[in-house]
Amino acid sequence: MTLGQSALPLLFFYHPVTVMGSCNCLLWLMMLCSSCLLCLLEYPVLVSSHNDKRLSSGPLVNVSKHLSFPDFSSSNPSVYQDVKLLGSAKFSDDKASLQIPDASQAVDLRHQAGRAIYSAPIRLFDPPTQTPASFQTTFSFQFNNSYGKGTSNSSSGLGSSGFAFIIVPDEFTVGRPGPWLAMLNDACDDDYKSVAIEFDTHKNPEFGDPNDNHVGINLGTIVSTTTRIVSLKDGSMHRAWISYDGLHRWMDLRLGSDNSGYPSQPTFSGPLDISPYLKEYMFVGFSASTGNHTQIHNILSWNFTSTSQASLLVPSTETCESKVIVNGGQSTNSSKTKAPSSFLIFLAVVVLGLAVLLNLYYNGKRRHKEPSVVLLSEKKQRPQPPNKPRRFTISEISSATRCFSDSQELGSDSRGTFYKGTLLNGSHVAVKRFSAQFLSSQGLDRRRIMKEIGAVSRVRHPNLVPIRGWCKDNRELWLCMIIFPMEALTSGYSELVFFLGPGDSRW
Repeated sequence: MTLGQSALPLLFFYHPVTVMGSCNCLLWLMMLCSSCLLCLLEYPVLVSSHNDKRLSSGPLVNVSKHLSFPDFSSSNPSVYQDVKLLGSAKFSDDKASLQIPDASQAVDLRHQAGRAIYSAPIRLFDPPTQTPASFQTTFSFQFNNSYGKGTSNSSSGLGSSGFAFIIVPDEFTVGRPGPWLAMLNDACDDDYKSVAIEFDTHKNPEFGDPNDNHVGINLGTIVSTTTRIVSLKDGSMHRAWISYDGLHRWMDLRLGSDNSGYPSQPTFSGPLDISPYLKEYMFVGFSASTGNHTQIHNILSWNFTSTSQASLLVPSTETCESKVIVNGGQSTNSSKTKAPSSFLIFLAVVVLGLAVLLNLYYNGKRRHKEPSVVLLSEKKQRPQPPNKPRRFTISEISSATRCFSDSQELGSDSRGTFYKGTLLNGSHVAVKRFSAQFLSSQGLDRRRIMKEIGAVSRVRHPNLVPIRGWCKDNRELWLCMIIFPMEALTSGYSELVFFLGPGDSRW
């Protein structure tokens, strides 16, 4: 019997407002006394057993992991064993490379997403010291424009979305296509830990991209923490060198031609703490995607080395021989299992006496009162108004607007862009996608946005567009409204819903 097992039946039957008779009171006190004595007798044994199994911490040691893939040809058997492909990705024998997307399977190369992940987790964080691992990785890559089925030649030279070197917590998630670069999807909540170095060839102003040729560092979100303008779409082979010092929280990123050697000047070099976005074991690899234009992302070679600190666990020095009973049944560790001291027994008796006096006192006061039972009222659920706006998922909004296709665009201004959409139930809606610059410039937080959406949804006016719902993801905001005929749209439709600006009361 353990401490939790002995106390559980007592806590189950006892209720402070239940009026007990003298017999029930004495019975309860006897059970309490016996439970306390048993716990006191067994407590030294439990502590001794726990201490015997404990492993002491030793000195810090370095744990290293090294990966090397000179190419990704089928003649290298370790490629198929060590690299796991997800989504639209394949090993190409033509270039001995890893290709995303897979042009041999996709009917339409637009809006494709894929990943290539090293199949085993790597220790990249030490929880006791909260120290991230140090790592170095280098890889060569090349972008090729492709005119897959359903893609016109007008895509040439425009780039697509790009690819990223990723550090993620699992080996089965595939992110969304388009500007998300297959890094994140709707299943990734706010606590999804990830680190990515993106090589982007398409400008997405809503994500703060400076242009259509840049590298960025992403920490737990698709919006880059920092970006640098580079040249990626020239068709040549590039090589990236990424080095991270976990002890000093410092990252160094260099980018150059594959045959030009190690660049003398870094593309980015500065302090960067990635520890909040790491678990103890993470997966490393690549992700890539395409949007409205197509592009083949080729990873030609890859090397990765990590070094993390860990405490060496030293096993107990106790041996089997030390537990053998010798000298007339006396054990070498008999002192650990000796009976409790007289002080503990005295303490148990004092507690028992106080419990008896308290129960007799309260029973005397309640003797002439009727028994009472306290019933806890069940928490009532507030009814949901039928016309109250609901929260949509990013998947619903993206599906309704066909991944925010240009053909669905109704108009735009400094605050964002309007899209025409169709929900899964067939309802036609208009989706307002607010730009990140507008939201940040206005200083809008989640509480204020929800307050104003709720206020507008309660107003019924013939000149006010009814709100169907909303969606918010990190720094983005989408507003879903009932769509009106073209005559209504051209007569000030966009002026009716811009209620998020300070002092704007035109609606």
